[in-house]
Amino acid sequence: MRNQVTFTSQFMSSSILWFRQDLRLHDNEALLEALRNADELIPVYIFDIKPKRISVSRLRFLIESVIDLRHQLRSFGSDLIIRSGKPDEILYQLALDTKSQLVYCNRERTREEVDVQDRLEQKLWSIGRELRYTRGKMLFYTADLPFPITHCPDSYINFKKEVESIIPIRLPLEVPDEIPGFTMDIDPGQIPQIKDFLSVTGEDVKVCFSGGETEGLEILDNLNLPSKSGAVFSDGKMLSPWISMGCLSPKKVYHISFSVRSGGEEIRQHLLYRDYLRLIGKKYGDQIFYASGTKGVKPVFKSNNEVFNLWKSGSTGVSIVDAAMHHLNRTGWIPDVMRKTVASYLIKVLKLDWRLGAAYFESTLIDYDPCSNWVSWLNLAGVGPDSRDDRVIHYDLVGKKLDPDGSYVRMWTS
Repeated sequence: MRNQVTFTSQFMSSSILWFRQDLRLHDNEALLEALRNADELIPVYIFDIKPKRISVSRLRFLIESVIDLRHQLRSFGSDLIIRSGKPDEILYQLALDTKSQLVYCNRERTREEVDVQDRLEQKLWSIGRELRYTRGKMLFYTADLPFPITHCPDSYINFKKEVESIIPIRLPLEVPDEIPGFTMDIDPGQIPQIKDFLSVTGEDVKVCFSGGETEGLEILDNLNLPSKSGAVFSDGKMLSPWISMGCLSPKKVYHISFSVRSGGEEIRQHLLYRDYLRLIGKKYGDQIFYASGTKGVKPVFKSNNEVFNLWKSGSTGVSIVDAAMHHLNRTGWIPDVMRKTVASYLIKVLKLDWRLGAAYFESTLIDYDPCSNWVSWLNLAGVGPDSRDDRVIHYDLVGKKLDPDGSYVRMWTS
């Protein structure tokens, strides 16, 4: 049964703000645009969960981020409308019920997300409503780049030369002074729990990250504090989960990084590389999901589910690979060097389809982003625009180099 909506005034204009991968109030262009152009703003988040493609860790982080966003909006006197299902159908009906003329959202660029946008846009046009897009996932504004997206350099080194220290990074937008509540009587909905989508019985999960803008900003503010652990493998307090979920703005992180005593340059390089991966995803579109990647030549690989399951469960017999997979499965995060290690092992030693690994990372990583994940994998597989020469790697030696005293292996395999 559809929720009933009542109006206090037929002359008030209302707009819907559809939160997606931008679960924050700071540096949120869609939020500011919507506030400027409507008397009433109706913030909405829709859980469109595909159980086979999301882990407990990632779902928990998402739910915590939505809880935090609702709490912040309520502190302003507004609220966050929660629904579960197909976003295009839900938003279309909500626009009808609330007589909202505009729906604002952050534009996504990969196939599934674009399909949802297109369906929603068509439905809204059929009733004289409009979908308005904003940006907010990248460090750079595409209008500031010295090239169109279709001419983005394939080589990261060349990309870096053309933009780093040349193109200024704009300052992040501030949190609005006011976010007025809406007068319509709308059922706000309940935030679902993990068990509503996934079975958690017997899950061996270690919670290392708490979702939400509030937590992300606190982590950002405390970057200069001593780490609880000197080992990057055990600490794991990186910023990527909050950036990926949109709890932290890349621009805000970038500008704050200059005040960080140690690691600021590493943070800026991560953000720069993340923009490159997203632009490559925009440039090549669906090709980033093909077995042949952007090269157009399909690699030769084996089909062996048993071997793939050994890799997933951390049972290959190679200590550093197995430890990293246990780390990933229990927390939803591993350092970049370990991602490359386990990925190259799957591709070069096990000779499996690289897309199997990319899809598994998609379902497991808390900081999953389509372009960052899939472009990175296809480059490692040798079918991407910035692939490196194939090398034979001795993974036992890699393990000794990365974990000389064996503490990482013991932590995650004991």
